[in-house]
Amino acid sequence: MKAAVVTRFGPPEVLRIQEVETPEIDDEHVLVKVRAIGLNFADILCRIGVYPSVPHPPFIPGLEFSGTVERTGSHVKGFKKGDRVISFSRLGVYAEFVCVHHSRVMKMPAGMDFTIGASIGVTYLTAYHGLMTLANIRSGEKLLLHAAAGGVGTATIQIARHLGVEIFGTASSAEKLQVAARQGMHHGINYRTGDFEHLVRQNTLGYGVDVVMDSVGGSVMRKSWRLLAPMGRYVLYGFASVAGKRGLNYLKALKEIAATPVIFPPLIVSKNIGFFGFNLYFLFQKVDYLRSASQQVFDWYKKKIVRPVIGATFSFDRIAEAHALLQSRKSFGKVVIVL
Repeated sequence: MKAAVVTRFGPPEVLRIQEVETPEIDDEHVLVKVRAIGLNFADILCRIGVYPSVPHPPFIPGLEFSGTVERTGSHVKGFKKGDRVISFSRLGVYAEFVCVHHSRVMKMPAGMDFTIGASIGVTYLTAYHGLMTLANIRSGEKLLLHAAAGGVGTATIQIARHLGVEIFGTASSAEKLQVAARQGMHHGINYRTGDFEHLVRQNTLGYGVDVVMDSVGGSVMRKSWRLLAPMGRYVLYGFASVAGKRGLNYLKALKEIAATPVIFPPLIVSKNIGFFGFNLYFLFQKVDYLRSASQQVFDWYKKKIVRPVIGATFSFDRIAEAHALLQSRKSFGKVVIVL
């Protein structure tokens, strides 16, 4: 089979299409013929070598995909050849076939196409876990969301809008802010032309926000941390600020790490605020929780409450171009590879 392999840590060109052996399955696994792959910024960080637990090259990256069941192990129940499914894995998704444990395979809702199927897993589970489980956000509260036009950003807006939350979002261009506004964002801030800390203070009459959803970290986190109101919850689920446009920018990474605020426990107590950090990659062992959260997302999809925003699609042989677009910060919504 063909697979996109990280041949060494570096820029998008290190991804090469190569012939590799089709994986074998055991009694508990399912072999899926991949039809679409959802790209995530974690894939970029794996490729440049800064993601936790990333193996040394060569390896096949990728987290989420949709496809059809090709073969099942003898102990697998409920799936048959041809079933349309969604799944995720820590690695190995950039390939024509993926072997995955049956507990991580879910049937696609009726009427959902493969492109949407590859876009609704990691992004919406990230938004769900941050907003619902950790922040426990409630109607009437105020949310500050960074990277509002991205895959997780648009998913977060759709869920927060459904819950009756007032949404402040930041992005790098007027076009991206328009994308976020179409999903239900109330207040858009171009962080390149305005100071989001000042504008949020101004628009909330000094109150600040109840929840921050941040995938950027660094200096963005320093300003956002100051905006938390009493009983505010900060959710950090990424540190995209360390990545340059082609690879790891060491000087920029050091500056952003140095700009990260110090989380001083006595101050958290006296200000009545909380800090959460998570990485969905390290929650894959929470199978029952992720399946339950996925079913909630599927239910919202059936009710047309959520709809993944597809910003761009690429063929498999152009996967390096897709990585370059995602890393350039010029993309919006979800970038999907269609096989």
